[in-house]
Amino acid sequence: MSGPTVPAPTTTTAGRARKLINGRIASLFLILALAIGITAAVNPRFLGGSGLTDLLIGSAVIGILAVGLTPVVIARHIDLSIASTTGLSAYVTLSIVVPNGWGLWQSFAIGAGIGLLVGTVNGLLVAGLNIPSLVVTLGTLSIVRGILYFYSDAGRFTPDVIPPSLIAMGLDTILDIPIIFWITLGFALFAAWWMRYTPVGRDLYAIGSNPPAAQLVGINIFQRTLLAFMWSGLMAGIAGVLYIGQFAFVDASAFINQELAVVTAVVVGGVNIFGGSGTIIGALLGALLIRVIAGGLVAVGVDPFWQQAVNGVLLITAIGLDRILALRSQAKIQRIREDRVEEQSWRE
Repeated sequence: MSGPTVPAPTTTTAGRARKLINGRIASLFLILALAIGITAAVNPRFLGGSGLTDLLIGSAVIGILAVGLTPVVIARHIDLSIASTTGLSAYVTLSIVVPNGWGLWQSFAIGAGIGLLVGTVNGLLVAGLNIPSLVVTLGTLSIVRGILYFYSDAGRFTPDVIPPSLIAMGLDTILDIPIIFWITLGFALFAAWWMRYTPVGRDLYAIGSNPPAAQLVGINIFQRTLLAFMWSGLMAGIAGVLYIGQFAFVDASAFINQELAVVTAVVVGGVNIFGGSGTIIGALLGALLIRVIAGGLVAVGVDPFWQQAVNGVLLITAIGLDRILALRSQAKIQRIREDRVEEQSWRE
């Protein structure tokens, strides 16, 4: 006579994953508050006057790129072309809207189209030809930046020619929060919803956790991976328009060498670089934390080179902690499974 059915291990695993994610987000809030407090103590003007507004404006571009990159990383891939795509989107958008006298909505449409094109190319190469995403996006990073240098021909756009509606987007606020950050937050909330509650989002978690198993249960890995890269490209294109609003100046060097900052924000925000876990909100908090740390370093007069070094240290530390936590979690799950098997054998 057989004993009672043993609960599926996946239920326990999912529950533990949710607890771990919730714990990481709570920890991020605490670390972010602590970093803001320390920075404000070093530089009292950090939260005074326009300090908080500057923080949110400075986080908008990296934040929306982190929102775009997160589904790709959860699916066990990477997109290193996001910063170059942002720069290309910013410059090409202005090169079209300025001569035609267009404004905000046309700029978003053009920027989104450029980013979507790059993301689609990346997705087709990774998902269709099964080329490692690191190789593909490292290549498109250089290609897109090269196209930008050739297309710009050493040109630049200054505030006197940029449409006023784009400049206003970077300056105006709603409820004392910059419009540019509201846009980032809106996309983050939408992405958080579809990653958690739609089949596409759930499938990306499954792919990142175990690609062969995801394929066995019938998940269309090609389609889901392509959609993830298209989303990443779309956010990079929109980030280009936000970049225009933030800086009101664009040339061929727009957002150059900022890939590390975005990847760091995502990983520090609790997204596992090995795939399968993480949240959009965590990535956005990671972007805010990176910006606060940068502001603190500037306040104490740290050289910009060392700011990049700090981002590198944060990235390595976050990956190391994720790996340690993953190994500990796997060991606990294995012990639980062994205990249940032993208990089942005794009941039989």
